[in-house]
Amino acid sequence: MSSHGIENGVLATGDAATSLSAINALYSANLLSPLSVKSSNEDTWGNIKIPWLPDPEVSRAAPLSGNWSAVSDLTSPDDYTSLVGLPLAGLIRRIRTLQDFTFDYAYMDLKCPLQAYSMSMKDPEFVKQLGLVWSSNNKSMFTNNFKNTITSFFLDTHTPISDKRVDNILLDQSTVTRSDASLQTPRNVLCGSLNSTSLTVLFRNCTVRLVYLEAQARCMESGCKVNAVRPSIKYRNRNPNLTLLDSYVLSYHFMQDSPLATGSIHNSDTSPTEYYIRGAHVPFGTAIAGLDGLSTISNDIFAIRMGQLMNTYLQLSPAPLAYTGDLPDPSGSVWKTSNQSINTEVYDDTLPPFLPMSSNTTITLTNGLYRCNYFWFSFLLVSSCILLILGSAGTALSHLCSAPDMMGYVSSFTYNNPYMNVPPGGESLGAMERARLLRDVKVKIGDARADDEVGHVVFATLDLPDPIGDLSLAKHYR
Repeated sequence: MSSHGIENGVLATGDAATSLSAINALYSANLLSPLSVKSSNEDTWGNIKIPWLPDPEVSRAAPLSGNWSAVSDLTSPDDYTSLVGLPLAGLIRRIRTLQDFTFDYAYMDLKCPLQAYSMSMKDPEFVKQLGLVWSSNNKSMFTNNFKNTITSFFLDTHTPISDKRVDNILLDQSTVTRSDASLQTPRNVLCGSLNSTSLTVLFRNCTVRLVYLEAQARCMESGCKVNAVRPSIKYRNRNPNLTLLDSYVLSYHFMQDSPLATGSIHNSDTSPTEYYIRGAHVPFGTAIAGLDGLSTISNDIFAIRMGQLMNTYLQLSPAPLAYTGDLPDPSGSVWKTSNQSINTEVYDDTLPPFLPMSSNTTITLTNGLYRCNYFWFSFLLVSSCILLILGSAGTALSHLCSAPDMMGYVSSFTYNNPYMNVPPGGESLGAMERARLLRDVKVKIGDARADDEVGHVVFATLDLPDPIGDLSLAKHYR
């Protein structure tokens, strides 16, 4: 996001109702997406989702060269920094085409080191828990009569707003900024959830830092995926304690608008955002039985899911329409700021509310190559030669054979055959049984009228009184 985007974006101005509706619609659409999409490498519109940068003290993955950490197959929505991916122009998803590239990315990392605690809204100390956003009007954080809206949770912050924090959001640290104590403290985020039955509020006081990472991604026909991540080298000198929430106007509208992103609820209802944090796969549904209560969820799980939803909403805010696809070609004029550096001097109203960044890409075209396996080729060659020899031998033998092709069910030739010298009877036997009994009988296909001009082909035994002549190709038979 550019400086112009911070000062003039939807959350900073608060007057772009149409754009705010687009942000809320996309936020709700991502919550509505099935678990398979929430757990996949891309969001509903094909934008690449970014995994969390692994903690080196916790990660078990073997580091790659260049301080890269390989990204294994991710199976849970909790593995990603946001439910929505990053819009990228110029991606190639074609058959037999690999596209490899790297890009830098930043996300808010929420930590909740303190235990959650509850307090009644009637407690005199309750108002003192509120921060910069809601302390001035503590009656409208859940129910806003002016806007006619109701929600079940709110966000707030206590960290003072200062010009120094705002001015240095997008700048590298220097000797001066490193020595400034006001810039070394992360902003706190107060999360409050209402129990409408007892009118108590569950508080979690968290801190938020900005994590800069570099990602390696690959696109192919089936889609795109981040394969490795590492701490960003380009932005390694940025102050992680400064986030976009240090802009008071942006922070104010973010904490007012995001609890209502899924719409106003009825009294005693729970926001879909809270249902998602509690573990509901489809938080708009009614299948919420068995979900953990918000008070029983560990701080680590709460920080992951709340941080993920905060990143989702804030990431959508600069240009919500860019997430649904059809981005201009990278060579288009809309990307004309891609070579500018991030600084506080970029206030050109003609520029988009974000700073387009370019990346080099390597495109690999793959073709199928067939390689000879000489073992199987030799086996094929030998077996083919054997079959060729057998086929040739069969052809030669069929040419030399003078008997007609009359072999079929041989036992049928033995019934009532005057040329068969076999024991009488057995006509009631089946063909297979008769053939089995006659297996030792020697037979011949020959000429019963060897001395005549026209012979007679018969199926006969060899032990006849009148011998059976051989067949000849030069003689006619009937």
